[in-house]
Amino acid sequence: MSKAILNRNLRKLHLWFGIGIGLQLGLWLISGLFMTIFSIDHVRGTHLRSEQSPQVIERNLDILGPLDILSKHALAPQSLSLQYVDGDPVYLALSDAKPQIFDAKTGVARPSMTEAQATRIAVKNYAGRSTDTEASFFETKTPREYGRAGPVWRIDFDKPDAASFYVDATTAEIKAVRTGLWRTFDFMWGLHIMDWTNRENFNSWWLKTVAALSVLFFLTGFALVILRLRGTLKRRRLSKGI
Repeated sequence: MSKAILNRNLRKLHLWFGIGIGLQLGLWLISGLFMTIFSIDHVRGTHLRSEQSPQVIERNLDILGPLDILSKHALAPQSLSLQYVDGDPVYLALSDAKPQIFDAKTGVARPSMTEAQATRIAVKNYAGRSTDTEASFFETKTPREYGRAGPVWRIDFDKPDAASFYVDATTAEIKAVRTGLWRTFDFMWGLHIMDWTNRENFNSWWLKTVAALSVLFFLTGFALVILRLRGTLKRRRLSKGI
């Protein structure tokens, strides 16, 4: 194969590889730039969480002891902690199965939180300016943006500081805060790793294909540079009569 034919074929391959990766390269650059603009704390809605004072357990509190709870329910949890939920003292038992919560005064297992309780907890932890809320309950199948299993309450705050607070229906913990910025960031992340549904897979065939095309684009471009340099050096030698 002559150098002219090789050069022409490499140019065609380089062009097609460039077209193949051009769009995704643009998406990589745009999404990457977007994700560097905002701090991760701002994306996670940390600025919309109010600071909470540490819980202080009252002395001489009329409650059951930890052993009473364990024996009454035949529990063998990894941990058992005393805390307050919506103003009431409770024991939180954590195990591999699922968290369980018990009334510290009676030892009775507490049911899932009500809408009113979840709303009060979300409002207490909210540091934004909105006063309008809307509650949604998810027993098992939860929104993808939550990223955990249910049951959970989602308390949505309206503008000007719109946000969704996810309150664990068992433990009353604020598990996640989602905002419009978080959702946009999540969309950009999906574009960046080429996983447009779950936003988790780094090894999709789309990503592998574009990465392989990018390598081929580099190799053909590098070969064209070598051919151009060799041609330039050859012309210089001929002009000098070497």
